[in-house]
Amino acid sequence: MHPLVRCLSRALASAAALTLLVTPAVAVAAPGPDGNADGGSPTTATTATREISDVPLESSTPRINPTNTDWVRVGGTLKAHAGTWTSGTTFTYQWYADDVPISGATGFVYSPTAAQVGKRLTVRLDGSREGYTSVSRTSGPSEPVEYGRFSQALPRILGVATPGATLTVFRPTAVPEPDSVEYRWWLDGERIRGAVRTTLTVRPEWRGHLISVRMYLTKPGFLGKLIPPSADVRVGGAYSRSPDPVISGTVRVGSTLTAIRGTWSPTPSSFSFQWYAAGRAISGATTSRYTLTGSDYKKKITVTVRTYRAGWGTAVRRSAATAEVLASAVRWKADDIGEPIYVGEEPDGVVATTYIAQSGPAGVCVWERRRQDGTVLAQDAGSGQRMFTVLPIDHTVYTNHQCGVWIKYYPGMVRTSHSTAANGVYVIRDHLEPGTYSTTGPAVAGEPCTYTFYEGFYGEPAVVSRGVVTEPTSIHLGGSGHLAGFATAGCSWQWID
Repeated sequence: MHPLVRCLSRALASAAALTLLVTPAVAVAAPGPDGNADGGSPTTATTATREISDVPLESSTPRINPTNTDWVRVGGTLKAHAGTWTSGTTFTYQWYADDVPISGATGFVYSPTAAQVGKRLTVRLDGSREGYTSVSRTSGPSEPVEYGRFSQALPRILGVATPGATLTVFRPTAVPEPDSVEYRWWLDGERIRGAVRTTLTVRPEWRGHLISVRMYLTKPGFLGKLIPPSADVRVGGAYSRSPDPVISGTVRVGSTLTAIRGTWSPTPSSFSFQWYAAGRAISGATTSRYTLTGSDYKKKITVTVRTYRAGWGTAVRRSAATAEVLASAVRWKADDIGEPIYVGEEPDGVVATTYIAQSGPAGVCVWERRRQDGTVLAQDAGSGQRMFTVLPIDHTVYTNHQCGVWIKYYPGMVRTSHSTAANGVYVIRDHLEPGTYSTTGPAVAGEPCTYTFYEGFYGEPAVVSRGVVTEPTSIHLGGSGHLAGFATAGCSWQWID
């Protein structure tokens, strides 16, 4: 038996739980907190019986669906949805443009390029499963591929708008990045002749007037985009002191950063702020303080400060970028002598929240939630990525060294949206896209593959359903809530629909 399956079996709390792992053909509903099957699992699984003779696979015509948009555009993402096939079917893909194969386009997702503008796309799926005759099906044609679209926030003008000073354009990150950018400076709504660079020197005769800047983005396969003008800056008197802001605070998810504006002379009447992550404006982050979220993980943070004082030039200053945002500082690991660790806010306690760890492919990570008398409330074991929710009712927790460091998990912190799953525990929508997944069966012949659906990560009470796979199988990952989970051991899964 696979060592992960042996360890998982030891970690289960009762013979009833073990019974759930011996039915290979279906997913079994797990008992709810009251001991009764809830019967309302948001996830389902089907396993087809292997045929002795070769018969054609059950199949359907695949379809092409754009993601995040109703349009087929350059730079967009298209998905090949397989539809209904014999459970456990695996697929290979080939995309076509006007019936001509696209070199290298052999995945279930495809992003059209400039070469496909005006062409209709199709995708061919070749389905196979042991014991069945392979089947090829081709989708209907898509709408003609349109030119792509740029997305970018408004630019900002950095510097102090005073005669003789140099103003500079701060261009937020565009998606996608353009191949070329044309800058157009304006004075009181009229273009300034020859002002087409990223900088502009303020002339004395512009005192009291308003300056703005626009940009025109271009890239092959994309419609040129004229970015609306930046906020105007008014030319006026010069500040004797106008420092760049400095970001203070720990650059970790969950920590709060503060923009220190420094000492200005004279003192402006007002200050306004805008925070950026990886060059993109953070919606609603317009005060001097900003708390880092999971979506900021591994990004660099900056902030701009804009001032106003009657008679003085508008000033906009930008901070230096921080280092990349690190994972949460709320973390813990196994006790050096293997003892349980108390749950609580004390310096050596474990805070009640959800954690993530990476045990590696070889190690078997074990964790336990315990009562005050030492009774185990729940436990889990496995390799790869692990998730663990510590509850306020827990007195102590235990984990082994193979788990490594447990780090507080924030929704969106690891927004990978992978289409494949192997040994590990995953958050649906963060780590895995919802949809139908297929496996060819156990990675090692004769040893089972297990899978489990969770409504949380606090052990057996959070299990929605589970099953064992002994042959090619398909399952559906739906998931609801921000911490719906999926775990598997002993096989690999691929998104098909």
